[in-house]
Amino acid sequence: MIQTNDLNYGYTSYQPVLKKIALNLPEGHIYGLLGKNGVGKSTLLKILTGALLGEGEYKVGGYDPRERKAEMQQQIRLVPENEVLFDVTIKQLADVTAPLYPTFDYNLLENALKEFEVPTDKKITLMSLGQQKKALISLSLACNTPYLFMDEPTNGMDIPSKSSFRRIVASSISDNSTVLISTHQVDDLEGLIDYVVILENDGVLLSASLQEIGQKLCFGVAEEGDEVLYSEQNLRGAWSVMVNKTGEEMPVDIKLLFSAVVKRPDVFKKIFG
Repeated sequence: MIQTNDLNYGYTSYQPVLKKIALNLPEGHIYGLLGKNGVGKSTLLKILTGALLGEGEYKVGGYDPRERKAEMQQQIRLVPENEVLFDVTIKQLADVTAPLYPTFDYNLLENALKEFEVPTDKKITLMSLGQQKKALISLSLACNTPYLFMDEPTNGMDIPSKSSFRRIVASSISDNSTVLISTHQVDDLEGLIDYVVILENDGVLLSASLQEIGQKLCFGVAEEGDEVLYSEQNLRGAWSVMVNKTGEEMPVDIKLLFSAVVKRPDVFKKIFG
């Protein structure tokens, strides 16, 4: 479980990035961490791994990341947006990484690299940006940790690779795994995540499962009598977020949801508590 209470962080005393962040994220879900640029998504992931030291209460799997205990580090893996690259092949990097993670799975690595069509004998520094991303994601999946954090993992990927990414992540993690994916490319997470966290500098705007969201909201063209919470014009006409009066779970338009919550945070805080 990931828990934060009154989590605060600033790069300087005059530059607060995160304020009063409160989260309670149970294990066994794939979370989409969404937010506008600069709200602190990457910062939050680094705090949860212990790379940055925040103020307040926060724990990952019962551990305080600030203590940086070896047993905690073996349970967490971060795929940063920009990673230091070494002049080695992904297989060579795996041989160095595997001893750090008791759960490392070479078969999982092989399968992910094959699915991603990443060459195993080519040095990472000579790969394209998209290939580098896929190679490093494959390596992190192979670490097979209970907690996997990814920061903008689909940057540099083409459309077929993004589809492969969703398929590989969904098939590679166990039911007990907790995956937290930070992205501003909301469409890339469609069909993968089952829980949405929308972050703002001074708090959490929304933290809810897609099931809960689909039971409380519906998305589409409004009809007479619908309670419209937010609407925007697109190629399909006026596309709206409405109150779901039936209680029956409806499909969730994550991109429209994000726009609605950012534009009208008070309205959705009342709905989701």
